[in-house]
Amino acid sequence: MTGESASPTRMALLTRRAQIRLAQEGATLLEGKRHALLQELLTRAREYRDMRRELHIRGRAATIALVLARAMRGTDELRSAATALQREIDVQVKTKNVWGIPLADVEGREIVRTPDDLGLGRLATSSHIWETAEAAERMLEVLLACAPRERNLQLLGNEIQKVSRRINALQEHLIPQLRAESVQIARALEEREREEMFRLKRIKKKKQRRRAEPARWDGIRDEERSEGNETCY
Repeated sequence: MTGESASPTRMALLTRRAQIRLAQEGATLLEGKRHALLQELLTRAREYRDMRRELHIRGRAATIALVLARAMRGTDELRSAATALQREIDVQVKTKNVWGIPLADVEGREIVRTPDDLGLGRLATSSHIWETAEAAERMLEVLLACAPRERNLQLLGNEIQKVSRRINALQEHLIPQLRAESVQIARALEEREREEMFRLKRIKKKKQRRRAEPARWDGIRDEERSEGNETCY
C-alpha cells in the first residue's frame, strides 16, 4: 500500500488510476531526460577522447624535449630556466546548465608564450630550453581543456544513474504497487455490487410474496363462499 491501506471506494479507485497515469507520465519524462543526457554524454565523450589523444601526443613530445634538454644542458641549467619561467595563468571558468547540471569549461589566455614573452635571452638560452618550454606549455593548454571535460563526464554519468534509479523505482515498484491496489479495490467494489444485487433481489422476492399472499387468501375465501352457496341450494 502507498502509505495507507486502500479503502474500497470508487474515489479511492479513481485516485489510484490517476496516480498510475501520473507515474507513467513521470517515467516517460524521465526516459526522455535520460535519452537526452546519454546523447550529451556520447557527444562530449567523443570530444574528450580526441582531446585525450592530443594530450597524449603533446605529453610525449614534452617528455622527449625535457629528456633531450636535460641530456644536452644538464639538470641545473634546466631547473634555473624553469624557475625563471614560472608564472600565474589567467584562467576563466564558464558554466553551462544542461538539464540542471552545471557543466564547466575552462578558457586560458595565452597559455603558449612566444620566445619574446618568456623573458629569456635568445643568445644565452639554448634552443633545447626553448623547445622544452614550448612543448610543456602546449601540453598544459590541452590539459586545461581536458580537466573540466572529464569532470563533466562524471557529472553526466552520475545524473544518468540517478535518473535510471528513479525510472526503475517507478516502473518496477510504484506503478505495479498502484496497479495491484487498483485491482484489489475494483474486486472489492465488484463483490460489494454483487452482494447489493443479491440483497435487492431478496427484497424484491419478499415484496412479491407479500403481494401474492392477500390474493391467495382472497381466492380461498371466494371458494368457501361459493361452496356455502351451493350447500344452501
